[in-house]
Amino acid sequence: MASPLAPTFGIWLVALFLQSILMGMGLLQVYLYFLWYHKDGWGIKGTVITITALEIAQSGIFFSATYTLLIDGFGNFPGLNVIPWQATTQLLLLYISTFVAQSYFSYCIYILQKRKLWFPLLIVIMSLVGLSGGIAQTILTLKIVHFTELPSTSWATNTQAALSLACDIFITGGLCWRLNTSRTGIQSTNDLLNFLIMTAINRGVLTMVTAALNMILFLSKPGTFYFMFALLLSGKLYMNSMLAMLNTRKHAHAISQFGKTTVDHISMGSFSPPTQGGVNVTVTHETMNDELSDRDKSKIMF
Repeated sequence: MASPLAPTFGIWLVALFLQSILMGMGLLQVYLYFLWYHKDGWGIKGTVITITALEIAQSGIFFSATYTLLIDGFGNFPGLNVIPWQATTQLLLLYISTFVAQSYFSYCIYILQKRKLWFPLLIVIMSLVGLSGGIAQTILTLKIVHFTELPSTSWATNTQAALSLACDIFITGGLCWRLNTSRTGIQSTNDLLNFLIMTAINRGVLTMVTAALNMILFLSKPGTFYFMFALLLSGKLYMNSMLAMLNTRKHAHAISQFGKTTVDHISMGSFSPPTQGGVNVTVTHETMNDELSDRDKSKIMF
C-alpha cells in the first residue's frame, strides 16, 4: 500500500535526489568553464560565480529543511505540516537564481542585435515582475504556518510561474530569431549558427516544461507537493543550461566546416559594455578555396 506521505514528502525527497544530481552536473560544468575559459572577462565569471553560489546555498538550505522536518521532527506527524524557515528561504534563492539566468540570456539577445533594445528589455521587465511574484510568495509563505495553507499564495505562485514560462518562450524565440538573421553566404558560419540555434532550443524546452508543470500541478493537485518537483528542479536547469551554452564554445568548431574550411578558434568576450567587445563568438576560417580569402573571419555576436 502506498504511503500517505507519497504525494507530499515522497515527491519532496524525489526532488531532492534529482536536484542533487543536477547540482553535481552543474558543479562539473563550473569546473570545466574555469578550466577552459579562464580568460573570459570578470563580467561573465561573476555571473557564473553568482548563480553557482545561489544554487549551492539553495541546495544546502533545502537539505536543512528536509533534515528539520524528517529527522529533528521524527515521529511528530502534526509537525510535518509546519513550514520551516529553510523551506521559504530556499525558494527565495531559487527565484533570484532564475532572475540571474534570465538576465544573462536577455543580454545575449541584446548583443546579437543592439539596435533593437526593446526585445531584451521586455524580457528583463518580465523577469523582474516574475522575481517580484516570487518575493511576494516568499513573504506570504512566511505569514502562514502550515503547508495546507499554501493555496492562499496561489496568485503569487502562478504569477511567477507564468512569467518564467513567458520569459523562456521569449528567450528561446529571441535567440533563434536573431541567430537566424545573422546568416551569411558562408556555409561554415551557417553551420555554426544552426548549432547555436539547436542549443538555444534544447535549453529553452527544459525550462519551459518545468515552468508550465509548476503552474499546472499547483492548480490541479492541491494539497500535494507535485508542483515542487518542477519548481525545485528549475533553478538547477537554468544553471546547467547557461553553463552548457558557455562551455560548448570549445567544441562548436567540430560542427562548422566548409569544404576545406575549419574553425580554428571560438572565443567569447567579457560580459561587459559593447565598447569593450561584448559577448561574441569569433570564428576564424582558413581555406584554399579561390572564392574566399586565405584568412576569412566571421564574427557572430553571442
